[in-house]
Amino acid sequence: MLLFINGSWVSENEAVIPFQDGGFLYGDSLFESIRVAAGRSFRIHKNLERLRQGLNVIRLELPWSSKELIEICNTFIAKNNLQDGLLRLIVTRGTITGSPWNFSGAPNVYLTGRSLPPLPELPVKLEFVQEKDYPIARFFPAIKSGNYLGNMLAKRDAEQNGSFEPIFVNRDGLITEGALRNIFFVRDGILLTPGLALGVLPGIMRDTVLEIASSEGIRIQEEAISSSALSTFSEAFISSTGIGILPAVWDGFRSTHKLTYHLRDLLEARLKTGK
Repeated sequence: MLLFINGSWVSENEAVIPFQDGGFLYGDSLFESIRVAAGRSFRIHKNLERLRQGLNVIRLELPWSSKELIEICNTFIAKNNLQDGLLRLIVTRGTITGSPWNFSGAPNVYLTGRSLPPLPELPVKLEFVQEKDYPIARFFPAIKSGNYLGNMLAKRDAEQNGSFEPIFVNRDGLITEGALRNIFFVRDGILLTPGLALGVLPGIMRDTVLEIASSEGIRIQEEAISSSALSTFSEAFISSTGIGILPAVWDGFRSTHKLTYHLRDLLEARLKTGK
């Protein structure tokens, strides 16, 4: 696979990251996971919009325009003949010289990618875990930071326990999001998902699901959802750029996922159009 590093295309066997890279040393970086479907990027403008917002938060200027970044991503897809997969666009503070907090040089920009793995058996199992048990960083406003330590630890523990995705519950007993995915519930025909005020990442697929649901006339509530309400839901699913929508269960909860599968079909159709 050919990778993009600061304007150059190199094979993955020859790709290197500077030892003094701010992302490597301090986690001083942002990233975006961009879906590729049928050989085309999906809603990449949304990814770049979120990236720009994050860069403003961490006070980092990117030397490439959004149009240039789209061209770079399209070139990556073509060079690697990627049909259905994920791109990972990474922007770090740069190769640090002097005091890292005063560094004002050029950022480093990396682009890699991979094909999508096979889907797991459906429905997937969730495990609800306490945020206080993991080094989770909630950013306000939410940014897609390169620091995923707590998320990775929770994901590893969940898989070791036979679950697909851990769902975090904060100190107030409110459900926030998964280690890698957003969470949705259905109750009385209403689609519910934790609100962004909780520090939940505004996922690209999350937004797409909400748009689809709205276009279908489904009532939507973005709100604080207590973990004590789990027994009141009739359906649940998780979403992310890589998986789309996956119906979900947990110990003691089962569902036919009628609405979930309907939304999943509509999302898959939209992925094929690239919009």
